[in-house]
Amino acid sequence: MPNQNEVTVVARLRAAPGKGDALAAMLTEQVGVVRSAEPGCLAYRLHRSTTDPDLFVFFERYVDAAAFEVHRNAPYVLAYRERRQREGLAAGPVEIEMLQVLAD
Repeated sequence: MPNQNEVTVVARLRAAPGKGDALAAMLTEQVGVVRSAEPGCLAYRLHRSTTDPDLFVFFERYVDAAAFEVHRNAPYVLAYRERRQREGLAAGPVEIEMLQVLAD
């Protein structure tokens, strides 16, 4: 039986034109920081589309909603968000979809 408190998040982000590789490097760095700093984060996986190299997708799992809030409000996550904006790496905001586990 799946943990009903577990939170799954799919986040999509598009690179600004010509900034795909720079965004990929920054997001990869972010993954390392999140994984080492958040014990409530069960999975934090970054993907890049094989058909649209400017599209990045995160697959994230947290033990519960509180762990996801810790992630969202972590100073290093906020710093990456500000850096992404300051360097013009993204074309628009991150699209976040929250999912509930129904079956493992």
